[in-house]
Amino acid sequence: MKSDTLRILHNAIFEAQTWKPGRSRNSLENDFYQLMLKGPSLDQHQDLWTEFRKALARNEHLQDAELREFLTRPNYAREGYWWFDPAEWRD
Repeated sequence: MKSDTLRILHNAIFEAQTWKPGRSRNSLENDFYQLMLKGPSLDQHQDLWTEFRKALARNEHLQDAELREFLTRPNYAREGYWWFDPAEWRD
C-alpha cells in the first residue's frame, strides 16, 4: 500500500513537471483526485510534497488562467488539499 501512495505522488510530480498544452488537462485533474483519495498523508514525505508544490509553480504552462480555473476546487482546498488552490502553487 505504501508503494502505491508514493507512486501516486511521484506520478503527480512528473505530470506537474512535464504537462504542456496539447495534453489533456484531465490528466492533471485525475492526479489531483488520486492524491486526495489515495495519496500519502500530507505529514509524510514532506520532501516530495515540496517537490510537487515547486513543480506546479515552475511549469510555465500551468500558469494559464483557464487551466487554473478548471483545476480549482475551493471546498477541497479548504479541507487541506492545497493543490486544488493554484494560489498555493509556489516555490
